[in-house]
Amino acid sequence: MIIRCLKLIRHRITYRTFLSSVTFIFSILIIKAQNTDTELWTGFSIDFPIIDNFSIEPGEQFRFNNEISQLKSAITDISLKYKFSKYFKVSTTYRLYVRPELPNHALYLSGYFNYDIEPVELKYKLTYKKKFKEDNKTHSIITEEHIRNKITVEYEAAKWLKPFIAYELFYIINYKRGDRFDNYRFYLGCNFKINKDNEIQLYYMREEEINMKKPKRSNIIGLFYNIDSWF
Repeated sequence: MIIRCLKLIRHRITYRTFLSSVTFIFSILIIKAQNTDTELWTGFSIDFPIIDNFSIEPGEQFRFNNEISQLKSAITDISLKYKFSKYFKVSTTYRLYVRPELPNHALYLSGYFNYDIEPVELKYKLTYKKKFKEDNKTHSIITEEHIRNKITVEYEAAKWLKPFIAYELFYIINYKRGDRFDNYRFYLGCNFKINKDNEIQLYYMREEEINMKKPKRSNIIGLFYNIDSWF
């Protein structure tokens, strides 16, 4: 009986701490959210197991900007994923950006680290990204490389409901003006589990350039449907 009471108290304290932290951070972002664009990112992905611990996942995504009034880009992803254990996984992704002007391409290599401290799950994602884009004037290919670090804290409020907060920091490398941090993203959202493999993800994201003279800022609403047996 005493053990049950202690677990219940810990659960409530954890939930209140999580909720208070989210409310505080979200309030700061609202104060800073002036002179920004509002975007909508939406799409889906489907995971197809091939052999044990190995799968392929195609996905499609649409991004709207200018106060969600026009299509910014349509994105097609093809990912290969391998699960070493429940704590560590890797993936590689080819991405095609179809834009109103010129198509761009990107390659990703990611490592995922997960650790559970019930009812909280900690996630860390390390990504190397190389993007290939065509210059509108010279029509030459320009490459852009980033190292991305993303930390996520997810709270299991119920079996079907998992609110989360996340922070992602971008570091550009091999840049002509010098390597530097140039972008960050803050996420606040929920994962809604329909069943074991089907999930709807809804989030608010604040994206902002840093170390720039005229940094771009965006408030982004994300809505995605995922069929994934990997996690």
